[in-house]
Amino acid sequence: MAQFALIWLLLLVSTFSHAAWQQQWQLELDAGFASASNSPVFASEDQGFADVALRWFPQYGNLQAQLVALSQNKQKQDNQHDLIFAELFWKTELAERDLLVGKQRIDLGVSYGFRPLDMFLPYRRNPVAIQVEEGVGVLSLSQFSGSGEYALFYTDSYLATESEGLQQRGAGLRWYQLSNNSEWQALTYYDNKRALNLGGTWVTTFGDAWEVHAESRYQQHYLRAVSHLNPDNIGTVPPVNEQEFKHGFQALIGMTWANLNGDNLILEYWFDNRALNQQEWQNVADISRYLEQQNGGISQLRYSQGEVFNGQNLVQHNVMLHWHRDIEDWQPAFDLMLAPEDGGVIATARLDYEFSQGWTLGARLRYLGGASSAVYSLLPESKIVLIKLEGYF
Repeated sequence: MAQFALIWLLLLVSTFSHAAWQQQWQLELDAGFASASNSPVFASEDQGFADVALRWFPQYGNLQAQLVALSQNKQKQDNQHDLIFAELFWKTELAERDLLVGKQRIDLGVSYGFRPLDMFLPYRRNPVAIQVEEGVGVLSLSQFSGSGEYALFYTDSYLATESEGLQQRGAGLRWYQLSNNSEWQALTYYDNKRALNLGGTWVTTFGDAWEVHAESRYQQHYLRAVSHLNPDNIGTVPPVNEQEFKHGFQALIGMTWANLNGDNLILEYWFDNRALNQQEWQNVADISRYLEQQNGGISQLRYSQGEVFNGQNLVQHNVMLHWHRDIEDWQPAFDLMLAPEDGGVIATARLDYEFSQGWTLGARLRYLGGASSAVYSLLPESKIVLIKLEGYF
């Protein structure tokens, strides 16, 4: 142990003796309004909100960090203020290999709407409001070749402050290869919660305009909240409990098209067998509406059904269409996420304007719903509108 500490100290001294100090700040502010849906599952109300995030990115030689001061303010809820060490890691060379130690955000995915390989501490893709993507503890040793990389790594998400319910630690191997217009990636990872995880990605380009990508993951075990309520067992069984299932599988296929005018189109389809199927969602909707019509404390049981909405994907089959255009200082974008089985729709319009170098003013509008029987219509909000300011200095 003492020898390891001495080696660590010598490496740090060697790194810092040639170090150069750099830093950057990022300020994000948003203010908006969320319109409540008529969902029987959530006790939601129309409310305004405002968020502020000040991020500091210091770098001293090979030591890098990200510290975030976050303030979240909602009109009808208690305000929340956090100071988060999102990242703190050190990179160096050891025996002609790259060594990384610390806390870093790891996302190995290649997709837009959903990333199966974002497995260490997943976050919502493309949120409209401010989101802090915190890293996990990592120890990685990588070997690069002329066209690829091999990496042995260990991760620990218990170090993340926002990882409640997602904690795991484990070790894995990663292989990456680039050949002509294609790149491949394979990953094997074993942790103390999900046991064996196997994943891979593939990306290839055709000419100057087309790209195709694919991504998938298998996990030996996964947890999912399950509802047991029906009109005949109320008061005799727990409303919802978390159960372990075997053999989770997620797969995505997508394509990208771009032109010289700055238009970019992405079309993706993905499947996630960990999500509830349509019959299970119908049972959640039926018991929630039944409880809503009851009197007294029994009616409040319907809010327990909100726990089943915590999965990465709510439905098993998903389609995403994304468009954005780069027009000098203007960047309009539009996302359309569809649930083909029940007619669910989540549509998001974005518009950003860079009014000064490094400073952007933006607006967001998101609609959640679709068909009256859609799972998305059970979410607490039906519309979200906000404006935001973001800048680097």
